[in-house]
Amino acid sequence: MTLLLLACNGPAEDVHVDPIDTVDSVDTASEPRDPRFDPLAEALLADLADSAASGVSVAVWQDGEVVYAEGFGSARSDSQLPVKTTTLFQIGSTTKFQTAIGLLQQVEDGLLSLDDSLADTAPLVDFALGPEWNEQIALQHLISHQGGFYDWLDWSAGSNDGLLQGTSYGTFSEYLWLMSPPGSFWNYSNPNFVMAGLVSELHDGRAWPDLMVDKVYQPLGMDRTFLRRSQVAADGDYALGTGFVNLETGAQGDISSLDQIPDPAWARPAGLAWSTPTQMMALAEFLVDGDPSVLSDELREQMTSPQVALELAPPGVSLDYGYGLMLTDGLHIGDDYIRTPVWNHGGNTLHFTSIFYVLPDERFAIIILSSGYGTRFEGSLVTALDTLVELPEAEPYPDFEFDADALDAHVGHYVDANNVGDIFVSREGDGLSVSMPLLDELGYTVTPKLEPASSDIWYVSINGTWYDLTFLGQEEGQTLFVRNRAFVGTRTADQAIAASPSHPVKLGVPLISSPPPMLALPAR
Repeated sequence: MTLLLLACNGPAEDVHVDPIDTVDSVDTASEPRDPRFDPLAEALLADLADSAASGVSVAVWQDGEVVYAEGFGSARSDSQLPVKTTTLFQIGSTTKFQTAIGLLQQVEDGLLSLDDSLADTAPLVDFALGPEWNEQIALQHLISHQGGFYDWLDWSAGSNDGLLQGTSYGTFSEYLWLMSPPGSFWNYSNPNFVMAGLVSELHDGRAWPDLMVDKVYQPLGMDRTFLRRSQVAADGDYALGTGFVNLETGAQGDISSLDQIPDPAWARPAGLAWSTPTQMMALAEFLVDGDPSVLSDELREQMTSPQVALELAPPGVSLDYGYGLMLTDGLHIGDDYIRTPVWNHGGNTLHFTSIFYVLPDERFAIIILSSGYGTRFEGSLVTALDTLVELPEAEPYPDFEFDADALDAHVGHYVDANNVGDIFVSREGDGLSVSMPLLDELGYTVTPKLEPASSDIWYVSINGTWYDLTFLGQEEGQTLFVRNRAFVGTRTADQAIAASPSHPVKLGVPLISSPPPMLALPAR
């Protein structure tokens, strides 16, 4: 696929920074630690030792105040520079609900309506592969992951602010596609929030990073939360992560300089903010207690109200998406389920990982930021919940239901016209098998037998990696879609192999992402 980047407005950034050995900042964790946080500190050190990250930072909020914050390890893998509570980390997709706040502010101001289409609000986004798509995508689809977009990011794109518009009108409009009709179902995709950021910028007049600082971060007191790499460099107190050093080969290693970390302006609204756990606690407090000077209670409460079901939970468990937030009615820890509302969002960039958890009924929040791609600090999260929060009595986590009579509805021919091509699903006894001829032709190893989680949720192994497949929608006794984040098959009555797609097979590309929503926290 040829990449076309249009000329655009705004000054170009020229960023080159080298590792530094000292920073001019104050560590707010200088006082002795309260012993009640010792188990959490020990768990963080254990998780850090088991990870590729060199450093981790944490903050805990209870009953209206930050009661604990501490950094562990080194801010740079090649030095002994310690992580402080002031050290900046990239927070990944935890940025998304912040992007939603910025858009909802314009809804409150009457500049936009959530029912407005992309055609109404960003008419220059003109999809070459589907001219009608712009009319079908509503703003509420964008901030609830119902836009249907193929999940694409260009990590090589420039950091010039004007590329939020330039890439949207160029590469994105000319080459990208929808995998499903807008509003059909939830499917996680970064371009949803990029488009939300674009719309906010167009209707404010300022560059998106500037409007976020002026309208969201500064009113909440978040004076050290940044959206440009150049601002992080100027601040000086930042971590360098461990992760992808070569996207072509997938090679991973330590980052030695900030300018090795991509800063594509187009991707910023999806997950490129830099912050600290203490700074981010202002957002947790805002979600729980509100701040009408930032957003009305009505719109804030819509953020934490179910807008669309993820269709990934067993009966008796609520698993939904609000506006930029995962919403559950409980904590899934090992084999237990603890029923209490949870608002959360994780994040991965190429070199950093974040955990953001809010338990509104308990007035508790915890944020963990680490300097490594795909690091796992869920053990620390469970320790915090066990030792710091009085939770309801646990109950057994409900089983997924398996109804063999439902399998016939899934059998048939599905097509992903722009990516993986044909998907043939057949039934063998009480199981399902899949055939994906284009992937076979291109040398992928697709294991035919699907592994069930329920009668509607299955897993397919492609090159040894498991991809979830969820069968969704019914019409005249037949399933309409088979969904994965990377591809969606739409049922067709034609049993012949479809024409080869024009943009074949984009699997395994590193994206800004959240942990899989079905993932249980480790047992206590």
